[in-house]
Amino acid sequence: MKPKVNLVTLLFVLAYALGMAQESQPKQLPGTFKNQLLFIKAEAPGGALSFFANTTGGTFLLERALHRQPAMAIVEESGNSFVELDALLAGAELPLTGKERSLLISYGSGELECGADGMLGQAWFGRNCWTLDYLQQEFWAYQAPLSPLESHTIPLGFLGNGQGGRITSFASLSVEVDGEALPLVLDTGARLLPTPEACEAMGDTTHSALATSFIIESVFEEWRAAHPEWPVVEQADSELGNVKMIQVPEITVAGHTVGPVWFCSRPDSQYLTYFSRFTGQPVMGALGGSALQYFRLTVDYPNGLAKFE
Repeated sequence: MKPKVNLVTLLFVLAYALGMAQESQPKQLPGTFKNQLLFIKAEAPGGALSFFANTTGGTFLLERALHRQPAMAIVEESGNSFVELDALLAGAELPLTGKERSLLISYGSGELECGADGMLGQAWFGRNCWTLDYLQQEFWAYQAPLSPLESHTIPLGFLGNGQGGRITSFASLSVEVDGEALPLVLDTGARLLPTPEACEAMGDTTHSALATSFIIESVFEEWRAAHPEWPVVEQADSELGNVKMIQVPEITVAGHTVGPVWFCSRPDSQYLTYFSRFTGQPVMGALGGSALQYFRLTVDYPNGLAKFE
C-alpha cells in the first residue's frame, strides 16, 4: 500500500522550501499590537488564525481553531493531543517553530486575549532575530544579526546546557530602577485584566487585557516605602485578585531612560523560584509592554543580544 500524503504536510514541504530562500531577507510579519500586546495573523485555507506572541509562553493551538482547519491531523500521544503547527505556519509564510508537533489544548483548558487561537512562545522566538517596533506598531523577522559594539545594545542571559547550547529561550536582561540594577525576564506577554480602578489610573477605556511589567512583592514594597508619591492601585487585576500596581516615573535600559512605567506585583516565588529556573540566573520580575512601548526593540536570540532604539 502506498503511503498517503497529507495535504497540509505537502503544503508545508513546498512552503518550507520557499521560506528557506527568504530567510536571508528581513520580512515584515502580519503583527498587530493591541494595548501593547502582540498578535500574529496566520492565513490558512480554512480562514485566518490569530496567535498571541509571548516571549515567556508556550507554543500551542486551541482546539476550537480546528473548526476552521479541518485538514489538520491530530496525533494522540501519552494522553495529550498534538498538531503539525509548522505546516500551518509555513503555508502562511511565517517563521516555523522547528518542532514536529505542537500541543493542542482542549476546550475549557484556557482562553487567550482578544480571541486568539493559539500562542507562539519562547521556543518560537528563540530561533530568529526579530524587531518589535512598538513605536511604528510593526513586527519584523529575519533581521540582520546584531553586534555587541552597536550603541544601546546589551547582552541577554539564557539557561545554558554547559556545552554552548541553550535549554530554553527565556531571555533575561538588566534594567535600572531608582538607581538599582534589577534582573528581569523579557516578557512580551506580560498582561493584566484591569479593574475599574486600574483602568482609571492608566487612562484605559478598552477594559480589556493590557500590557504591563512585573516586579516581585518585596521590591514593590521597598519602592512604595521609599517613594510614597509614586501612584499605587491596591486591587489592579480583576482576574488574579491580590495584585497591586505601582507607577515608576522612569527606568533605564540599554542607555535609554524612559517612563513612566507601570509594574504589577507578583509573589517573590513566582520569579525567584519559578522563572529563575528557566533563565539561568535569578530574576526579580518581567519587562513587558508597559516599558517596551517606548522602543523599537531588536532581539537577536541566536547571538544573545538586544538593541533598544
